[in-house]
Formats: sequence, structure tokens, C-alpha cells
Amino acid sequence: MAEIQNNPASQAIEDIDELDENVKSEWLSFKLAGLDYAVDILRVQEIRVWQASTRIPYSPSYVNGLINLRGSIVPIVDLRTRLGMDTKEYDSETVVLIMDVEFEEGGKTIGIIVDAISEVVQTDVNNSQLSPEFDLSIDKNFVAGIADDGDKMVILLKVDTLLDLDI
Repeated sequence: MAEIQNNPASQAIEDIDELDENVKSEWLSFKLAGLDYAVDILRVQEIRVWQASTRIPYSPSYVNGLINLRGSIVPIVDLRTRLGMDTKEYDSETVVLIMDVEFEEGGKTIGIIVDAISEVVQTDVNNSQLSPEFDLSIDKNFVAGIADDGDKMVILLKVDTLLDLDI
């Protein structure tokens, strides 16, 4: 039995398990109505300056419209409206994050309008949490956790749930 515990292969497995707990994920943070939110940076295809989109008749209020992105038609979602916040006039800091979203029926590209880009936030399992005591003003199904980024808290969003649209 002692041989198994001192086995280099067993030690390597323990080291890998330890690394898994300390693996940091990166999130792109942005401002929305004065609060800090973030999405998984691996889901962000690109960051674009705000441009007008073509409205879709009878679409949900949070769907701003469609843009042509290098030959692909991409729906654009106003994240403020999607999260039930007051609307804001788009300005020079307004950007569109082009996101890769995964659904049961496959992947899709969807853009989200945010007030301004902030920074890349690194977080790990120990730094991100969500508990029933948090009283968030948005649907908890959209939230992956809340990360402590030193001087501020950042709400981590679940892109796939948030952008599961009926359009």
C-alpha cells in the first residue's frame, strides 16, 4: 500500500487534481448601467464599435436588429433591455461583443450591446461564487457567479442561457 502512495504516477495525478482547483479562467468585463459584468473571453469572437442594425418586425424588444458580418447575418441583442434595465442612448463608448453561443441545436453567433468595455478579469473556483443570499436585480439563471476583482465585484454571465432567444 505504501508503494502506491509513493508511486510517481499517483503523485502526478494528485498534482493534476490540485492544478484543476487553481486553474484560472478569463472573463471580459464591461459596464452596464454602472455595474460590472463579464462574459467568458473564450466566447468573444470580436469587439466592434456600435453600428446601427436593421430592425426585425415583431421581434422581442431586446433584439435590436441584424447586422451583416462578413456575409453572415448576426442578431444583435441590447443587453440592458434583455436584463430588464432602463435603456440608454448609444454613445462613443458603446460596443457590440460578437459572441459564440452554444445551444442544443448547435452553435450560433449573436452580438450583445454593452455600455463600455472594462478589462480582462481572471478568476478561479475560489474567487467566484453564487449563493441564495445574493439579491440580484437580474434573473439568476443568467448568472454563473460573482467574482471579487480586488476593488469591485463582477457579475459573471452565462452566455448560452442569456442569449437563448426565440428569434
